[in-house]
Amino acid sequence: MLWRSFFLQSVWNPRGMQNVGFCFTMLPLLHRYGEDKDARSAFLQRHLEFFNTNPALASYVLGAAAAQEAAGAEASSVTSVKKGLASPLGMAGDALFWGALRPLAGAVAVLLALQGVAWAALALLVLYNVPHLVLRIRGLGVGAAAGPAGASELTGPGLRATVRWMRALAAFAVGLILAKTVAAGGAVEPWRVLAAGLFFVLSYAAARARVAATLVALGGAAGGVVLLLTGLDGG
Repeated sequence: MLWRSFFLQSVWNPRGMQNVGFCFTMLPLLHRYGEDKDARSAFLQRHLEFFNTNPALASYVLGAAAAQEAAGAEASSVTSVKKGLASPLGMAGDALFWGALRPLAGAVAVLLALQGVAWAALALLVLYNVPHLVLRIRGLGVGAAAGPAGASELTGPGLRATVRWMRALAAFAVGLILAKTVAAGGAVEPWRVLAAGLFFVLSYAAARARVAATLVALGGAAGGVVLLLTGLDGG
């Protein structure tokens, strides 16, 4: 099931979202119904119902649902487990991966690249994928062993504290990047200080307006491209 879980979003669709990928991951359990066509059909139907959560933490739901199926639980119980875990894990995963880990990994990689480190891109992949793979693998085991209760380790105060620290580290890394940019060439030019200050102000305003972090990053990248094209970067 672990290998299949990587294809959770491969057939993403507006109606069922991750439902096809979820059903595909659960297929190894279909054999327990033998030649009972009605039971096999019911199995496929309940796992083709609407499903959507953070893909990295979906393994907790898959493990819990698989344990329910293996124990011969009622179809309504299996569906309840899926629905009950999808939303909280979706919010937890989005905060952890999209809102904290991805910005942190990206900022560290950019900082390394500015320092001339050749393996900066590899650092990005390692920083993001090691936690991702650990939680994806752990989720199946914890979900299968503890059922719905296993997801509590990712929905409590511990996760919120981790997200806050990772966001703080990401912000610190971005600050180092801006400092290095401002001081490029050994001289601190006024326009560089103003540009860095403007970036902070606009980023803060975007955060207050709940603008996606990805859009903020793209805006910063676009500003950098403009500086390069106009020659204002000092190059």
